[in-house]
Amino acid sequence: FLLLGYPTVYRYNLFMQDKSKKKSVRKIKVIPLLTLLFTVFMAGVFVMGVYSFITVPPIAAVEAKEIEEMLKKQQEEAERQRIKQEEELARRKALEEEIAKNPLLVYDDAAELQVTGIGDSVMLAATNALYKTFPHGYFDAKYGRTIYQGKKVLQELEEKGTLGDVIVFSLGTNCIIKEDDLEDLVSHCGGKPTFWITTYGVANDSNEKMTALTEKYDNAFIIDWETLALANRKEYVLPDRLHPTDKGSAAYAELIRQRITECVLTSQYKENKGS
Repeated sequence: FLLLGYPTVYRYNLFMQDKSKKKSVRKIKVIPLLTLLFTVFMAGVFVMGVYSFITVPPIAAVEAKEIEEMLKKQQEEAERQRIKQEEELARRKALEEEIAKNPLLVYDDAAELQVTGIGDSVMLAATNALYKTFPHGYFDAKYGRTIYQGKKVLQELEEKGTLGDVIVFSLGTNCIIKEDDLEDLVSHCGGKPTFWITTYGVANDSNEKMTALTEKYDNAFIIDWETLALANRKEYVLPDRLHPTDKGSAAYAELIRQRITECVLTSQYKENKGS
């Protein structure tokens, strides 16, 4: 613009001088001034362009390097997380396989187990408390149920393959039981730990028969509800002197949880069953 713009204007001014002396003086003053301002503006633009050309590439290079480093760190962190997740999945799979083989080797509290309960009206009265204590449990209790009816329920669960980790029986209230009946129930439990709840307020020898059974089988255990109910009969037992109150039901469920934990979740029992 300095080389071409000003000479052009200069020639134009000379042309105007030939036509009119008065007008040429004004043109000579105004047009060169505008040309000068325009030239200064464009020179500034040129300088800024050169500056940008010199400075932008290094800045862009720095930003690209920072982004590359950030992505590299993200990649490393993602890799660590992936390895960690794979290890966790492998641990879970191994745990699930171990649980499938024998859940008792894994858990430390009976509340975590799948407890199957088969019982009469005493267990029925405590069903709500049992499900609160054993959220993974299954309890089939019915008013007036005898040991013979309980055997049918057990066989149905056995055929379906839905027996839990341990089986709890409350079937000594409504009939006189025989040792053969108890052993027959044990035979349908697939070697799983079985628990037998003693009766309270019943005039038969069911408790003695169940106690004798537990002395004969390593996987059979007594849950002594009779002693606990007798010691707290005013709070734990209804006026019929047979079924538990709400407070008694909670104590009934807790007693079952404690006995299962003590009997089959101890290190000694686990070692014997795991060997």
